Amino acid sequence: MNKFMRVGWAALLLFGLSAFAQGRSYVIGYSISTLNNAFFVGMTKGVENGAKKYGVKLITVNANGDAGKQAADVEDLITKKVDAIIINPRDAEAIAPAVKKALKAGIPVFALDRGVTGVEVTSFLETDNVAMGRLAADLIAKAMKKKYGKIEGKVIELVGLVGTTAARDRGKGFHEGLKKYPGLKLVASQPADFNQEKAYNVTTNLVLAHPDVDAIFGHNDDNTVGAARALRAMGKLKKVGQPGHIYIVGIDGIKQALDLIRQGYIDCTISQEPVLMGEKAVEFAVDYLNGKEVPKHFYTPFTPVTKENVDQRKNWAEQ
Repeated sequence: MNKFMRVGWAALLLFGLSAFAQGRSYVIGYSISTLNNAFFVGMTKGVENGAKKYGVKLITVNANGDAGKQAADVEDLITKKVDAIIINPRDAEAIAPAVKKALKAGIPVFALDRGVTGVEVTSFLETDNVAMGRLAADLIAKAMKKKYGKIEGKVIELVGLVGTTAARDRGKGFHEGLKKYPGLKLVASQPADFNQEKAYNVTTNLVLAHPDVDAIFGHNDDNTVGAARALRAMGKLKKVGQPGHIYIVGIDGIKQALDLIRQGYIDCTISQEPVLMGEKAVEFAVDYLNGKEVPKHFYTPFTPVTKENVDQRKNWAEQ
């Protein structure tokens, strides 16, 4: 071996050692419940940003709203021997057996936005859904006091997707919040599945049954945008400050809700930060794989967005 070959091999060895010291490139499986939702599109963008930032290979599987498909997708990721799994569950209970199998195989699991029933995942990243539900009740109470001079009024709740921890916890927080205000009467509470079309139909039926409703709380913005569409079709969508205005508050911060806030039809969206949430999930996965401690439960921030501040902040849906 001549000296040039020796130099070349030495350089390759040094490069290899350097790469090893920096940590190998990991393969992370990402299971998303659906991409038919602007919030989850934003969250997926965050996961993709994180993968680029930390130099990991991402294998993305989309359950398309099918809990059975998501379980099969996770089984396939286990077979592929990915280094970690980031999952946004379609159904918190149905996905539990597959998540348990991944953990048993030594694959860390990071739950994103929604938890897994009865399973202690490696880390659970979400917004504080109970706190957001309570805030929605407080916002309605404040609006009703302004409207009537005291806290009273009739309220409709458009529940999210049954079986998800997000819907469960938002409802829990909202009901806890309403207990503080005996004058607020919850006249109807019905699932709209985080879906605009279902929210449109559910709102139509509920407002026909309760034409004097004062406020609507949607567990997400697809619920409230669907509600606004239904009110418009019924001739009951009035701007803030107009007689007959129905107070509307949702959660997420999607573009359609922001636009309706600017137009004065929706009062508030409690905006989450899905892009940040997705980026953090990848960061935690890489840190864990590199032997660092990560939080068992991590909350990303939330902010009520109204006409007063919608143009004074960086809205994730408009970045």
